[in-house]
Amino acid sequence: MPKGVLVRRAIPTCLVWVATASACCCACAVDFPLRWRWSNPAPHGGNVVDMAYSPALSLAIQVAERGQIYASRNLDIWSACDSGTTNALRAVAFLGSRILIAGENGLVLYGDDVGSFRPGTLLDGPTTAWLEAVATSPTLAVAAGDAGSIYTSPDGVFWKEQSSGSTAWFRGAAYGGGVFVVAGDSGTILTSANGTNWTKRTVPTTAHLHRVNYGAARFTAVGDGGVTVSSTNNGASWFTEYPGATNALQAAVTGGMDRLLDGDHEVRIQDNQVWVDELAKTNGPPPWTYYTALGFPGFFTIAGHTGLQAEGYQVSEMPYSWLLPYNSVRNWLWEVIRLPSFYVAVGDLGTVMTSGNGVDWVLELPPPAVTNAIFLGIGGTTNLLVAVGEGGKAIYSPNILSNLVVTNLSGVVTQTVSSLGVLWLPVPLFTTNDLQAAAVLSNSLYVVGGAKGVLFSSPDGTNWTPRVSPTTNLLSSITEWPGGLVAVGDRGTLLTSANGISWSRTSVGTTNWLYRARWLNHTLVIVGQKGTILTSTNAVSWSSRTSGTTAWLTDAAYVGDTWFVIGASGTVLTSSNLVNWVNRGTITKKALYGAATDGGQLVVVGVEGVILRSQVVPDLTPVSFLNYSRVTTNVPPTAYNIYLFGGKPDQRFTLDRTTNLTSQAWTTGPLLEIFDGSGTLYYVETLSGTNQPPVEYYRATLQP
Repeated sequence: MPKGVLVRRAIPTCLVWVATASACCCACAVDFPLRWRWSNPAPHGGNVVDMAYSPALSLAIQVAERGQIYASRNLDIWSACDSGTTNALRAVAFLGSRILIAGENGLVLYGDDVGSFRPGTLLDGPTTAWLEAVATSPTLAVAAGDAGSIYTSPDGVFWKEQSSGSTAWFRGAAYGGGVFVVAGDSGTILTSANGTNWTKRTVPTTAHLHRVNYGAARFTAVGDGGVTVSSTNNGASWFTEYPGATNALQAAVTGGMDRLLDGDHEVRIQDNQVWVDELAKTNGPPPWTYYTALGFPGFFTIAGHTGLQAEGYQVSEMPYSWLLPYNSVRNWLWEVIRLPSFYVAVGDLGTVMTSGNGVDWVLELPPPAVTNAIFLGIGGTTNLLVAVGEGGKAIYSPNILSNLVVTNLSGVVTQTVSSLGVLWLPVPLFTTNDLQAAAVLSNSLYVVGGAKGVLFSSPDGTNWTPRVSPTTNLLSSITEWPGGLVAVGDRGTLLTSANGISWSRTSVGTTNWLYRARWLNHTLVIVGQKGTILTSTNAVSWSSRTSGTTAWLTDAAYVGDTWFVIGASGTVLTSSNLVNWVNRGTITKKALYGAATDGGQLVVVGVEGVILRSQVVPDLTPVSFLNYSRVTTNVPPTAYNIYLFGGKPDQRFTLDRTTNLTSQAWTTGPLLEIFDGSGTLYYVETLSGTNQPPVEYYRATLQP
């Protein structure tokens, strides 16, 4: 049963008292679907394909793949919203104060606040057509998509299919000057004053058009090969513009009198009627694939692949300058492990990242000689870590304790700190073959393997001895188990060793690449190419499991009472018995390569710096009221409750209230979530009405 914390407000003195209820973990059963959150990149790693902004609500919405929705009041802090779907979301717009979203397989969602999205209804029945664009007038919404699909709705709830007279696949929609415009494949553009009767327009291009925008009395449509066409007479006629782009353009927006186009390594701004290549500037945005943008007078924000966002500012008619609100690591990550107190992940360009809580990650500094190396594997213990990679490059991190003197408000404090995972030292080159597999036997013998079947062992991580290998196939993973070590690799390679020195080969009846081996809950689990899953309790007899997928499987973990297997295209499989597997997926379709757990939290890493986390076993530590105050203003008469909550990252809770503890008649309040890695949440609540009760009690009730 969820546990809570109470706070009492008394008017006018605002006397506060807090009582903390005890909490216990009654079971470790896993509840699905899992709730995934981004740890890297920040603020998230979803492919942002569309954004919309409501000046009246001071609210911006982003949509992305696998049902991801993010909301922001300041274009800086973006909060995840529950969509209730894993369908790809492709477009967003505001119909008055209502948020409208469209996407995969005819999906339409609507929400009157960011905490509650509901599916709309297609009155003519379901469709497999993707709805790629949404545009709104003050009284009507139009959604357009595959195979000439057009739907209209007066409220965003009920949608009626309209005949477009076209089979083109539409990718963009806009409204302005009393006219709706949709744009799509082969230069197709249609216009309509009512969303029902559509007229095909003559357009000077046959290129595929991706988006269309209205601003400053002009429609602008953009597409493949940098094609840009515009209309200044409400879509009746179109002419070609030449912004200088040569790659695909994905978005066009207007900010004041300026226009911005962005796309595949393209960002162009028309300032004072002159097009400027923003990527060519020394203070321009990073070269990237951008899908969408928002424009304001003197300000643009652009977003795209893996959630990368950049902001362009203009001051006093000067050229635009750009900054990144979040400068996250986007190097590929190939493996992650968990030591008792922290995670370590390794990847491209010498990347080594550590985290104590799975939420906040620190980029560590590798030795200068390996800053461009690709680290493919990592292994070790609380005594020593070893990371290995391309061309035989290797680094190690010893556990050296030292005293750190810190001066704070309390005076001078001496803290004992460890160098483990922070200080990395180079290993003298002992092979030129790529190394990918790394493990430790009995906390004393380090073993690595790699291309051409090479195997090496070391007692200290610095002095390595080659071992005779029974294979020339690449070895990609080694794991320790009670019987010794198991190594796996390409072409169905499986090796075993009792001591890490002498190795023998075992046939397992497959030529698929066995990518990763793990010892999980008293069972050896091997995953690999074409959905391969093998299991064994003795490293001799192996059972082939039906995974239900042909995707590459890359790692495995055991959390709660469930085995997890991850892989390409965001694959996440689960099983309670190693026999029956369910493909759960996650909030991305990006390839995942590494998985680790602290026993309750699952962390996965992959391409482009992806780090995702899920609290598989709920943390039932009660949420606390760290601080509370009531603030009132006279003009206009308004009251605010200001809370500071303390708990664990990713906990969700409702802020409930009552005026009478005896009756236990609690009113369920807003659903809140602790996103910050510090485990704190600052929340300001505006109270409706001026006649507030003289006494009120509040509690925080944990939710799944």
